[in-house]
Amino acid sequence: MFSYKKILRTKLAYSFICWIASKYIKFVSLTLKWKYLNKKHADTLWKNNENFILCFWHGRLLMMPLSWKKEKKINMLISEHPDGQLISKTVKYFGINTIHGSTSKGGTKAIRNIIESLKSGQSVGITPDGPRGPKMKINSAIIKIASLTGFKILPLSCSVKNKFFLKSWDKFLVALPFGKGCFAWGEPLKIKKKITKEEDLKLSNKLEKILLKLTKEADHYCN
Repeated sequence: MFSYKKILRTKLAYSFICWIASKYIKFVSLTLKWKYLNKKHADTLWKNNENFILCFWHGRLLMMPLSWKKEKKINMLISEHPDGQLISKTVKYFGINTIHGSTSKGGTKAIRNIIESLKSGQSVGITPDGPRGPKMKINSAIIKIASLTGFKILPLSCSVKNKFFLKSWDKFLVALPFGKGCFAWGEPLKIKKKITKEEDLKLSNKLEKILLKLTKEADHYCN
């Protein structure tokens, strides 16, 4: 029996969809007037050749490749779910490589690969509410990773004026052409070594509040 779902799961279909998605992101980016709030935080780290943990909500992922400085290497943590593979192949068109797995389900291998990436001189991007939510809630080992490695966490959010939200767990933001867009960075967070569980929870709540504030600022600017 003919099945669209089976076709969409083929490597050829995946490659075509990801190519189209990358072209769409580039097209939309060219039609928007961008505002960069507190980009100095990222610029300072890049200028000092410091790699770091880039942190943003899963639902704001679509335009994030545009926030990255092309000369700097970064690996994005992406789940092994089919939707994650679509994202992985799409961001590759922007020079962003992938670490497969999840830190929210005791992903020891993923955490180990993240640490190796950071220590080898490459930054890492993490959506701390992914891969399954709840949305805009820290549920990953991002604080633990920052504590173990000594690398800073750089919070980031984005928004656009013309958009719609998918009916997905993360209310995924799909940017539309024209209008304006905004990237909003927070101050880098340095996590001390050997934190307790209580400190981990407290810092996770702090990071969550920062990301929510940045998201509100980006939305406010665009609207």
